[in-house]
Order: sequence, then C-alpha cells, then structure tokens
Amino acid sequence: MATDFEIGRVVAVDTSQVKIELNRDLKGMSRNTYEGPQEVGRINSYVIIPVGAHRLVAMVTRIVLTEDAEVRADRTMVTLPAARRLMKATLIGTIDGNSFRQGVSLFPVLDNPVHLAGLADLDAIFGPIDRDEKPDPDRPGYCIPIGESAIVQGRPIRIDPNAFFGKHAAILGSTGSGKSCTIASILQSVREHPHAKRTTCVILDTNGEYRSAFQQQHDDGTWTEAGPRRTLYIPSDPRKAMEHLVIPYWFLNADDFVRLFRAQEGLQAPVLLRALRLSRAASIGSSAPLELLQTLRTSCMHILALTEDDKNQWAVAGNITTICRDSLDYRENFPTHIATLDSMFGVETVEEWESALTTVRDITQQAGREPLGATRLQQIRDALDPVIRRLNRLTVERPNEAVEISADQPRPFDGRQFLESALEMAMREQLESGNPGRVRDACGPMFLRIRRFFEDPRFRFMFDNYPMAQNVLAAFLRDTLGIGSAEGNKLADLNEAPARQLPFYDRQRNGETTVDVVILDLSLLATEVLENVTALIGRLILEFLQRLGEHEGQQKRGSLPVVLVLEEAQNYIQQPHWSEEESIARVVYERIAREGRKYGLSLVVASQRPSELSKTVLSQCSSFIIHRLQNPEDLRYFKEIVPSVYGPMLEQIPALAPQTALVLGECVPAPVLVKIREARPVPRSRDPEFYRYWVQDSAPVIDVEGICASWEGGGDKVGASKGA
Repeated sequence: MATDFEIGRVVAVDTSQVKIELNRDLKGMSRNTYEGPQEVGRINSYVIIPVGAHRLVAMVTRIVLTEDAEVRADRTMVTLPAARRLMKATLIGTIDGNSFRQGVSLFPVLDNPVHLAGLADLDAIFGPIDRDEKPDPDRPGYCIPIGESAIVQGRPIRIDPNAFFGKHAAILGSTGSGKSCTIASILQSVREHPHAKRTTCVILDTNGEYRSAFQQQHDDGTWTEAGPRRTLYIPSDPRKAMEHLVIPYWFLNADDFVRLFRAQEGLQAPVLLRALRLSRAASIGSSAPLELLQTLRTSCMHILALTEDDKNQWAVAGNITTICRDSLDYRENFPTHIATLDSMFGVETVEEWESALTTVRDITQQAGREPLGATRLQQIRDALDPVIRRLNRLTVERPNEAVEISADQPRPFDGRQFLESALEMAMREQLESGNPGRVRDACGPMFLRIRRFFEDPRFRFMFDNYPMAQNVLAAFLRDTLGIGSAEGNKLADLNEAPARQLPFYDRQRNGETTVDVVILDLSLLATEVLENVTALIGRLILEFLQRLGEHEGQQKRGSLPVVLVLEEAQNYIQQPHWSEEESIARVVYERIAREGRKYGLSLVVASQRPSELSKTVLSQCSSFIIHRLQNPEDLRYFKEIVPSVYGPMLEQIPALAPQTALVLGECVPAPVLVKIREARPVPRSRDPEFYRYWVQDSAPVIDVEGICASWEGGGDKVGASKGA
C-alpha cells in the first residue's frame, strides 16, 4: 500500500533541505490513495522520507517546473524537452514508531523514495484528531488547541502549555493581522480546557482592547463575565474612583526614581538616593536607627571638613552656620526620627548632638564675616569630637533592633516630608568645598521635575497622598496577580485607610476572590510614565516570585506560575540605539527574559514592529506565532533571531492571510501554518468600517461636548454614563 503514497525521489540533499523530483507518471498535482485523494506539492504540506526504520518528515517550501533537452552521445539527434517537476522541502523531524521528535540525526540518500504524509504520520506528528484523555500534569504534551491546520482540513493544532508559557513566546504581525485575537483566543482556550482549574495571567493592555475578550457589556453600561471564569479589569481612567489603577510611589526602587526624575550622576543622583533613605527610615512600623545615626554623624563630619578648608577661610564661618541651623531643624522636620533615636539610644544622644551644634553655631556667629582663626577652629573640633566618638561607638555596637534601610525597599514614606525636608537635608549633606550654592544650582532642575510629578494631576495615580497603611504592597500584589484575599488578612480599617483612596486595597479588604486574568488597562497613562509603570509592574512581580522561593524554601520556587502579556511591547522595551538613554523597562524585561523562567514568570511578547524590540527579549523566546509582516526591516530582523533552518518557511510571511499564522518553536511538534481559532468574544480591535459610515442614511450622534467636558476635567463624565 505504500506505493499509493509514493510521489517521487530525492535528487539532492544538504544539511537542512532536500530536492525531490516528482514521478513522471504523477498526473496533475494530486494522488489518489486508499485514504482518499491528496494534493501533491502544496506549500507547507508534509512529506515522508523513509530511511531504514526511521521516517524523516519534511515540509514543502518550493515547487518548480523545469524543461531539460537530452542530447544523444553521437550528437545526431536531440530529443524533445522533457518536463521535470522539482520540489524543495525542509527537514523538520523524525518519526520513530508512533512518536515524532523535532530535528534529524540521519539524512536520506540520493534516489530515496518520498511519500505523502498519511493519517498515521499526521497523528504521530500532531497527535490524534480526537483527544479526550486527561493530560499528565507533569508532562501535559500538546493539549491546548489554538486552531487547525491551514493545509490539512480538520486537523487540530495544539500547543504544549509548558513549552509555550514556560519558555517565553512572541506573537508578531503587522497591524490588523490578528495578534490581539490570537492572544485572546489562546487564553480563552486555556480557560476553557476541561481540566484547567485556575490560571494566573496579567495583561499589560496599552491599547485598552482586551476587556471585551473576557467580559461583555450590556446596554445599561454594566459588564459581566463572558464565561464561567473571573476576570479583573483595572482601568487607568481616574474618573473610575472605585476601581482605577493606583501604584503608590513608594513601590519605586532607587533606580526607578533616578530614571523617572532623570537624576544626573555627580550631585543629583546621590542627593536623591540619600533623600529616599531618609524618607524610608521614617516609615511606619520600625525605623532604621543606624541610618539615622549616620544622618547625625554626617552633619558633624561636614563641619569638620570645612574647618580644614584653607582655600575658602572667608566663607567657612557662614557655611558652618548654615549647616548648624539646618541640622538643628531636624527635630522639627523629622519627629519620627527623633522618637526612634530616643527610644533606641536614649534622649541624651540627640540632645548631646544638638548641644554641640548650638555651641559651634555660637562660635561661628561670633566670628561674623571674619576668618575663624586657629583658636575658634580648635574650639569647633573640641565641641564635635565627643559627639562623633559617641556616634561611632553606637554604630559599631549595632543593636539587634537596628536594621539598615535601603533606598530600594518599598517602605511607605510621606511624600510631603520627602519634598519639603528630606531633599533639602540630603542636598546640604552633599556640600563640597564649602559651596552650597553649587549644590543647589546642580539639584535645582531635578527638584523642579520631582515637584512636577507630585503636583501634576496626570501622575496622581502614583504620586498622590496615599495612606501608609499596613500590608499595602501585599494587597497590591494579591490584586495584580489575581490570587485573591488572604484568610484573616491584616488590612487597615476605614479610619486608617479610607475607602476609594487605594482601590486595590479596598478590593482585598472586601474579600476579593481569585481571578484567572487581570487586565491592567494602561491606555490612558501619560506616555511620559508608561515605560516606568510597565517596568515597575514587571519588576515587582519578578522580585516577589524570587522571594517566594527564599521565604518558603526552594520547593516553593516556581510554585506560582505567572503569565505576563506585553501588548505593543515595542513601545517600552525597544532595542537600544547609541544616542538614546538606557531604558528602565528594557533593563527589567531583559532580566525577566533571562531569569524569569526559573521563578515561574513567563512573557508573551506581542509586537507589530519586531525590529524595534530588544534583541535580548526576542532571542529568549522559544515559541513564535507569526502573522503577516510586510516591513522588510522587520522581516530581516526576525530572520536573524530564529534558527536559519526556518529560513525558507519565513518567505511566505508577507503573504499570510488575516487570522493565519506560522507557528514555530518548542510549543508545537513541528512548524505548521495554522488557521487560528476564532476568539469569542473578540478584543476591541476591529478595523474601522469606512464604507459603512459613508453609506449610512444618517450620521451617528456623537456627544462631542460631553467628551470634551470630561477631557477638560468637568461636565458630564462619559465613563459613568456609558459604562466604558
């Protein structure tokens, strides 16, 4: 029966491709077999090359018709041209028995017969058409349907969820090619799987289109679940006070603050980081006594440094007076710091420090505008030496309760105190060469940027005066990951954390249940902070998963697998250019791409411009779903990322139809052209229907005034009336 399937012979072999000459007796481009008629030579179809006990699988990538004229040896006759049909195919794997594996370890020889792929071969490659058995949780195999073969009608294509999500995936294609529907369809397929009980998926939705793929809106503007699973939608629209996105500023680490406020190296960055440490040291719960001792010691050391400044003796007295005056305001500006120092080291520690500074101030004021002279300088040193020795001794003893604070720790701190006191104190500590004017001039632009972020309404979702309640970070992570409220969670009551100030805190306090998909709608965020927000969310999730293993033991490492979908990823994880500043989002997501898999954090990267994406992120993806790409630069860039064996298959990408994609990599048993299953419901990403608008009898009524009034910050709120 094998002869029914034989279609030709191998006439050339290289390391990845074979050339096949079709049999001359093959009439047309089809073959009747006992399994029915089959097409021969269709691009993306499969052929089988038996080699001993093995069966090599190749994917057809090219077919040509050539004409050869044969000249007899005696040169007395030339025969008429004979048509030869040649086919090229890429070797993709091997069938041993009933199992298929990607890759080949042996090659066909010349004149090796070539067969069509039969049902048994396709079953070995893609699994049986009907698969009802329950997958093994440890080795699920290819069990999540994503569509059917665009070549073999009725042949379902399934992916391996561990390979697709566990090793990062990229979904690429030009606008309108179906990327959003593909993402929605895959996530819907996972949720609809009969044996799947839960998922943890976070979507960074920069276009505001995914809610409609998981929830449906009714005529009265309300939303309900489109299926049995729960979805949490978090909008960035500040008008939706009960549910909108809030990320308190103290979640930012030192690098986030430096990048967001564009603090320059030299003076600005050290001042900013010192101010952060001072502010975090005054946070709720416990303070950082060693950090506070260092604050006292620093003021004394700066004064001593000025007493050694021989070049600016005329300015020394005034500069020391300024340091003393500002330092003596410490008690008023940071009362929580003083309370911590008093309780930890005794009230005499701060009192002795203040007494010494008062003495020094009196000495410099007596000098007026004259140089201090050797006698007064020695008096200053004598007044400060006992205080410095005491502070040094307390620092060395390091009491058990004294935990050092870092500028990276996400501890709540008072934003007003940060603006009005901590930055000023940090700046004064950076005095160099007795020239405070130089420090202030250098830090002035940064101070203006910082104040703008705290005062601009666009950034209120991050820089508002939020309550510093207990377990705020834990509530945010539970909300963002959709893992629901903890039993007996220790969250503040309404007196400490009023309602509507931290929507995620309210949800957790009210007993939010587990959800499968969390949609963070970032579409209304200012472009200025989009990169920082996406980086912050990714970093918080990664660091939480890292600490999960450290806190509960290595057996818990990776026990909470999280899928993080990055929509329009080229907007915030771009490939760097020599003239651009380093992107904080690119740094974060390149780290996740390299290390996230170890901790259970997987990326699904969606982009319409792969040439603008970080090469590091894209090269760490093991699975690719490629829709139509037409930009030559994008095509060239993508070909550099994927293995060269796929090269001939990639030539068809510019001609792919909508909702059709070439699926490559570890998630599928073999490269395959797939008609992606339809997403139901679909994301809000439909193409505009211009002609329908043109031919309508009456134009649609548009509430331009209401939209603009809401845009301007007053009038009717469109979101409230429309339920958007």
